[in-house]
Parts: sequence; C-alpha cells; structure tokens
Amino acid sequence: MSNSRDRSLEKINYIKLLIYLSVFILVTLILILALVLPSIKRYRVARNEYNQAMVHKTRVEGVLKQREKELKQLQLSNRKIFDSFGHKFSQNEFTNFANKFFDTVALKEVNQSMYTDEYKVYELNVTTLLKTPVKFYKFLDGLNHYQNLIQADFPIDLKSRGDLIHSSFKIKVYNAMKKK
Repeated sequence: MSNSRDRSLEKINYIKLLIYLSVFILVTLILILALVLPSIKRYRVARNEYNQAMVHKTRVEGVLKQREKELKQLQLSNRKIFDSFGHKFSQNEFTNFANKFFDTVALKEVNQSMYTDEYKVYELNVTTLLKTPVKFYKFLDGLNHYQNLIQADFPIDLKSRGDLIHSSFKIKVYNAMKKK
C-alpha cells in the first residue's frame, strides 16, 4: 500500500462551485416563486371568503334566533287561535251559538274552498232577525271567543222591519286539514 493521500479536495474549483451553488439557489427561488406564492395568494383569497361567509352565517343565525323567539312568543300569545283553527266546524253548533244573540238564524253555504293542503275555508251567508243592534255587536265580539276561527265579512246589511232588525252578512270559517 502506498502512502498516498486523497488529494481530491485540493482539486476543487471554488469559483465553479460558487457559480453552481448560486444557480441552484436561483432555480430554487424561482420554483418557490412560481409554485408556492400563487398557492399562498389563493389561500389568502379563500380565507377571506371563508371569513366573510362566517360573518354572514353569524348574522343569519342571530336573525334566525330572533325570529324563532318571536315565533314562540306569537305561538304563546295566539294559542287560542291555533286551537280554534284545528277545531272541526259544525253548522248546528254555530246556529246554537248565534241563537244566543239573535231571534232567528239561517245559514246557507256559499262556497267551500281549499287554499292549500293545510286548510280549507267555508263561506256561509248568515241571515238573522234581532231586536237591538247591541246584540249584533255582542255577537261580533263573541266570535272572538267561539271555538272556530271565524271572520265576519263586509258588507253587513242591516234593515229595519217593524220591531226587528233584519241582518245579512257573510262569514268565513277556517279549518285545518287533518294530517295523513
């Protein structure tokens, strides 16, 4: 074995090595700028859109919670109306109720229509005889406490016939359809 040393490091050209290193760093930087920076820009745009969507979502959730609170309050304050809406209408029961206020009551069904699958409307023509208009106004007030949801429509025709007053008007009765 010869006593020779490794002299490969002595043959290194430092200027060439520095040029290669500079070219490598330059190519690496160009690749970083070409490949990574557009991704960073897309990420920032996506993050801004996400933040805007979260702000919008938070606002909508706040409005939704407020509307749900209002809905619950309305459901509590209008419980009687909801119960009346679901009660089945009977002409006999209504005639008995109206007889408390009027001397004679006659009902004639004008129309029955279904507005949606959820409810239907009976339209009835009511003709009555009464002694004083006060009873008529008490009847209208009593409709608010009746077991069905009833709307008295205009025109209300009141004509005097001797001692009695003949009245004629239309009412609409709203009924909920039964769920299948």
